[in-house]
Amino acid sequence: MSQPTLYEILSLSPTTSDLTPAIIKQAYRRALLTHHPDKSSSSSSSSAFSSSSTSNGYSNSHPNSHPPPKTKKPISYTIDQISLAYTTLSSPTLRTQYDASLRRLAASSRTHPTTTLGKGNVVEDFQTGIDTIDLDDMVFVPSYSNNGKEKDTWYRPCRCGNERGFALTEEDLEENADLGEVLVQCADCTIWLRVCYVVAEND
Repeated sequence: MSQPTLYEILSLSPTTSDLTPAIIKQAYRRALLTHHPDKSSSSSSSSAFSSSSTSNGYSNSHPNSHPPPKTKKPISYTIDQISLAYTTLSSPTLRTQYDASLRRLAASSRTHPTTTLGKGNVVEDFQTGIDTIDLDDMVFVPSYSNNGKEKDTWYRPCRCGNERGFALTEEDLEENADLGEVLVQCADCTIWLRVCYVVAEND
């Protein structure tokens, strides 16, 4: 079974030109409500009972009775999938990179029509792995500029060998403050880093 694209996870169209941050966030919250584990388990239990019982609550075991028609199992996405889709599509930089990966995959499938390229390859081409760390695990380099143009920066080496493969700025953290996490790709490879952090409230 092929895996969905990040757009499909949030029920959005990649061809829509007016995907504003508000629309993406609304789709994200709607997806969380739709695919919440508690809701999914509740729905499955309810459907299982109704399919095995008659209207009076007793099991229909008549030999000539027909089994209920099989219903197509609804697609379910994990919280991690939904969070990844929102974090990527709500960031202009990450969304641009992801859209580029979609175009590369489409071009590759046209060039090599005999090659099987499922939708799952879209995500695999975009990222081949995600490590999760805390912001405190990165090296902090403060800005000593007085003009306000330079931002504090955080670095972390990547296992590909780049000592500053992962880099974050204050702007990146502020942009994703409501999520409390940000995704950043290594500058030299396809490894991704999920950095979790807590925004300190000013008294």
